[in-house]
Amino acid sequence: MMQKIVSTAGLTRRRGLAAAATVLAAGMAALPTPAVMAAKRKVKLVSGAGAIDSSDVGFFSSIPIGAGFYADEGIDAEVFSVNGSSAAVNLLASGQVQFTNQSNGGLFAGVDKGVPMIAFICQIPDNFFALAVPAGSRIRTVEDLKGKTIGVPSVGGGTVVMMKAVARQIGWINDKDIEYLAVGGGLPALDALQRDRVQALFLWSSPYGLFEGNGAKLTYFVPQPLPQLGFTQTTNVTLQLIKDDPALVAAMARALARSLVFMAAAQPEELTKLHFRVFPDTKPPGLNEADVLRVDRSRLLKQIGYMRFPQRVFERTEKLGDARDVVIEEVRDLLHDGGEIKQALPVDRYFTRRFLADMNNIDFDGIIARAKAFRA
Repeated sequence: MMQKIVSTAGLTRRRGLAAAATVLAAGMAALPTPAVMAAKRKVKLVSGAGAIDSSDVGFFSSIPIGAGFYADEGIDAEVFSVNGSSAAVNLLASGQVQFTNQSNGGLFAGVDKGVPMIAFICQIPDNFFALAVPAGSRIRTVEDLKGKTIGVPSVGGGTVVMMKAVARQIGWINDKDIEYLAVGGGLPALDALQRDRVQALFLWSSPYGLFEGNGAKLTYFVPQPLPQLGFTQTTNVTLQLIKDDPALVAAMARALARSLVFMAAAQPEELTKLHFRVFPDTKPPGLNEADVLRVDRSRLLKQIGYMRFPQRVFERTEKLGDARDVVIEEVRDLLHDGGEIKQALPVDRYFTRRFLADMNNIDFDGIIARAKAFRA
């Protein structure tokens, strides 16, 4: 049974075409102008992360828009965000968007609820979730958190699905031995931790990079089985769209793959500049340019550490966008054993390798060279 559709009224939408025009108008002569396409296919991609406010998510937002990878594939993309994976899945299920980008908990929960969706590219293959407490806290082990409150981005997101499964693995009863409070994924979450409204956070690499960039000192716990997990963030599509228009999904896969290569090779500060030119209203207020670059660099580098760029982009010992069956099974089994999903379905119900050839037959060397030379 699918969840009730969550209204997106009042959400800020990021219109890809307008953003790309803004970038080009800013004088980005370093980027070749994309070939003019006779008729671009309009698509919508929604992120469940709650905000597109940093270059760490550039691989599906500012890079393919600003560097023209969507346009090169004949795609006119509108990229926007909602608060939580369940809201993103609702939009996909109702046909209001064609693609979602979200963490693994949202994908598995959506499939389990009967949404005919599937991942076709895994952009973050390693686990990037962790518990965090202030450095010097009296909480010295994960077990010390029993009876405490943990801050999560939203109560309907994939992150809390993962945390609840981990809690059951530890032996806790959710909402009895441990409580959860929605605090978002930005600086208000850090404020909640510092004011002891929550005693720990369960977030991912990018927010922690943001907090560290703002001077926070944190101690991290990565309880079992998180270190062995992966298949962490994917872009997803409906089974029906794959059936009706596989060429569109293949085009999207190529654009996203080229964006990953570009992200791997470009200078971090140039990706930051690009991101805030494409999404100028997400630039942090009250910070000078040097501070913006410093904080965003911290977020970006934290995220890149989980994306296996050496193996997937530079050495090419692994296929870009792929995920091993055993890793997908481990995530599935954690969520199933923890009661977060009712069914343990075969791997090919969660992930398709149909478009791996499209993603790995791109001009890696040419994109790397272009990214290294890129100046925003």
